[in-house]
Amino acid sequence: MLILDFSIFFYSIFVLFFFTILLLLQVLNHFILVLVFLDLLILSNILLFVLSTVITQNPVGYISAIIVIGVAAADTAVGLGLFILYYKTTNQVSIENIILLLSVFLRCLNLN
Repeated sequence: MLILDFSIFFYSIFVLFFFTILLLLQVLNHFILVLVFLDLLILSNILLFVLSTVITQNPVGYISAIIVIGVAAADTAVGLGLFILYYKTTNQVSIENIILLLSVFLRCLNLN
């Protein structure tokens, strides 16, 4: 029976997750790159699900990975749709204005 050491895979997934967070913090002003790095974060979690499934021989990790891929695709589609709509209405791309618009919207939701 072949016994594999999966620790190198865990370390590589951790490195991917850690560097993605660092890069995400560097590019907070660029909306498209934020979406890309969020998808990389989700990808590292999916790899962890699949690796745990391989180790435990339990198919729940594969099912979880498929569900998370669907959620990530929907998240990216909604984000890009909002981005395109914002660009069409203002003809500019600025994260600061999007954050301001979001904060005004959230304040409107908290009216009592």
